[in-house]
Amino acid sequence: MILVLLLHLLVAIALAVFHRRLDKRAFLLGAVGPAATLLWSLANYDGVVAGAPVEQLVSWVPSLDLDIVFRVDAYALVFLLVIAGAGVPIFLYSQRYFTASRRATIFAATMTVFAGAMVGLVAADHLLALFVFWELTTISSYLLIGYKDEEASARSAALHAALVTGAGGLAMLGGMVLLANEAGTYVISELTANPPPATTAVSVGWALVLIGAVTKSAQFPFHAWLPGAMAAPTPASAFLHSATMVKAGIFLVGRLGVAAAGSVDWWQPVVLTLGATTMVLGGWRALRQTDLKLLLAFGTVSQLGFIFLLMGSGDPELVFGGVALLLSHALFKATLFLVVGAIDHETGTRDLRRLSGLRRSMPGLFWVATAASLSMAAVPLMLGFAAKEAAFVALLDENVWWVAIAAAASTLTVAYTVRFLRGAFGDHDVDRDPVFGRRLSAGDPLLTSPGALALASVVLGLVPTVLFPLTDAATAAVTGVAKAGKLVVWPGWVPALAWSLASLAGGLFLAGRSDLMRRAGDRVATVSSHLPDAEHTYRRSIPALLRFADRSSSVLQNGSLPAYLAIILIVAVVAPTVAVLTQSPSFAVPEGGSLLEWILGGLIIGFAVALAFIRRRFAVVILLGGVGYGIAALYSVFGGPDLTLTQLLVETLVIALFAFVLRHLPATFSRPVTAQLPRLAVALLVGAFVFGAGLFVNAARQPSSVAATYLEQSVPEAAGSNVVNVILVDFRAFDTLGEITVLVAAVLGAAGLVIPVIRNGRTGS
Repeated sequence: MILVLLLHLLVAIALAVFHRRLDKRAFLLGAVGPAATLLWSLANYDGVVAGAPVEQLVSWVPSLDLDIVFRVDAYALVFLLVIAGAGVPIFLYSQRYFTASRRATIFAATMTVFAGAMVGLVAADHLLALFVFWELTTISSYLLIGYKDEEASARSAALHAALVTGAGGLAMLGGMVLLANEAGTYVISELTANPPPATTAVSVGWALVLIGAVTKSAQFPFHAWLPGAMAAPTPASAFLHSATMVKAGIFLVGRLGVAAAGSVDWWQPVVLTLGATTMVLGGWRALRQTDLKLLLAFGTVSQLGFIFLLMGSGDPELVFGGVALLLSHALFKATLFLVVGAIDHETGTRDLRRLSGLRRSMPGLFWVATAASLSMAAVPLMLGFAAKEAAFVALLDENVWWVAIAAAASTLTVAYTVRFLRGAFGDHDVDRDPVFGRRLSAGDPLLTSPGALALASVVLGLVPTVLFPLTDAATAAVTGVAKAGKLVVWPGWVPALAWSLASLAGGLFLAGRSDLMRRAGDRVATVSSHLPDAEHTYRRSIPALLRFADRSSSVLQNGSLPAYLAIILIVAVVAPTVAVLTQSPSFAVPEGGSLLEWILGGLIIGFAVALAFIRRRFAVVILLGGVGYGIAALYSVFGGPDLTLTQLLVETLVIALFAFVLRHLPATFSRPVTAQLPRLAVALLVGAFVFGAGLFVNAARQPSSVAATYLEQSVPEAAGSNVVNVILVDFRAFDTLGEITVLVAAVLGAAGLVIPVIRNGRTGS
């Protein structure tokens, strides 16, 4: 698997470097990545399906337990086959779709990066690695959606997708960290095998992970970015937004759904509700579209809701139906997007109000679209029907209300499928500028690529048992239950079939009553105009976010150095204080102390208190020096000569710097420090924090044998008999480096202040 990922990277680099020489051959080279994934998946198919996952581990930073772990079980294999099976024909299709140009080659390179990121995402067995690949898909999809960067709509759509999915990814990262801390592991297979018990942190972690999955898979209320992403070229829409990227969220809830459902009670009802809402909303919106690509986009939202509902439930029967539906959806939806791309490429429009007669002028494309549409509508003998039957059987066992909602959404699916076919290929009067297509040759990639995917839908629909071992093994991989469902050509006269036939008949009825649907749509639009809309909410939230950023920046970043210092100190004090106080800390006052310690302590306190009442700047500097030298003396009393020397050097340097600076400032302050209450409050807060931290550390201190350990390990570990040198350059090398860095920075700062003063003195200025 690592070699497959490296191959994707090398191909992407080659495409970016040699873009001038490759021209349209770039997409042939880009297809090498998905082809390698397909070959690897087929080569390991038998073993993985039999229950022997392929595992690879690369130790990255062993001392920190950071490993790169890949694990491909049957569940991951399903997604690898989807990525590769859709990727190869789409890359070949792109060779014909794009004209030769540097931008097209860069597009091919970005698509290759995206394909590799998806492969890494589904194969990763480490939460942090999964997050890295997750964000890589976000970045590459942003570039693909914004391909036509000269168009404001494309830039806006790319930003919308990046903001929504990127924010969800950050939420997901927070959830992963919480879950990993509670479970004691970042390895996904270990986390799912032994999920952490329900606590507040675990509940928050699962909620954050769910937010990441919801945003990525375009679930309500974050679904608006997916239709907007149709600004991308059609190959990107077919690959990212129907077959692969939007399935990342599905993959995540499927992988973690069983563990989450067993850990928190709210997981399953929330997932089912979100999925059902998305199903109905997406299906209804699809019926209102006149752009063929947008029609398919909203249809994708609807079907993603169905798959999300099934895969995230954690129920083995539902997961089985979800896996089957995922495979069928990838085939028919990628096919239909490619069909729309071919229509747009040859006619220059996707507006169904301007298309007419394409069934006769583009018969091959019509039959390809028909086959895929029949599968999308779940007509018997098609793969979509076998998958939906498995899902309906599982939903009936769960609750009749859920199957009723799914059937209602399926009714809308049938209706917009008919609308798609009729609008794209039907004979009807057009309002203006009718557009007619031209016949595509038999070997044209615009026809052969979608044709291959449509043929797979037909063949697998006639023999769905071919997919049963893979679907069953994938279900068992995430739920531990085998034989949770079945895939059949004809299920017999069972209740699930009645629901399927009812949704099919209802959809045909709605499609035949377009006038009724139009009036109903107008009424719903009138009512919904008073309700929040996802797209409009996003459009309003961005200016609001910018206004909040401006106002908060004007307060927090107002150009005042004392304000900046106060914010830094308050955060540095409050954050650790809250963390310590939540754990019932104990404080211990050190016993006694010598007379010299009391004298030095009294002097330090006296100097510090006097600072609040002195108005002459030079006197303040002298008192500050007294505090610093007093602390150096305490270090010496406690037996820390290195600290004493460092403190003396730093304090002397600071006094010298003040002396140079004071030459250019007034001799007195405009008002006493006691009159500046906010600054005095911050100073007292910091002082109290340091005092309390000292007492806390004193209480937590344990008898230590560090010196004995250093003496014992000096020669065998560091090969040095001079223990002091070994401590400085080996055992405490980072401390030494930090001290040297501080001194160098101080010297450079001093030089920057002193040298100009000396030069000015020489010139007499």
